[in-house]
Amino acid sequence: MDKKSFKPVGTIKVSDSVIVKMAELAAAEIDGVYCKGQAPAPSNTKSKVLGPVRAKLGADTAEIHADIVVMEGYNAVNVAESVQKSIKSAIQSMTNFTVTKVDVNVAGIKFKESAE
Repeated sequence: MDKKSFKPVGTIKVSDSVIVKMAELAAAEIDGVYCKGQAPAPSNTKSKVLGPVRAKLGADTAEIHADIVVMEGYNAVNVAESVQKSIKSAIQSMTNFTVTKVDVNVAGIKFKESAE
């Protein structure tokens, strides 16, 4: 049986919105992340997708910015670092993009509801 090497027959493009969704799912898996923050993207950004997670894609690189809300009782820095690692790992393992930067902004704290 002949082993044929793979030869591309066209191009493959992963849209910004798919990268954003991957990042959102990766962030949501981390203990201490309540929900996404609602800080808008700056008007001078080149990102096509605006919202709590934004992606700027190069030819084979990705830069991610994520706004998160941390639940009360969790260390915000540890949660943010875990989110960075999770997003980078998820995107690099599911695509051929090299993640060059993952900026995480702690946009708020979700306090526990008091039983009054």
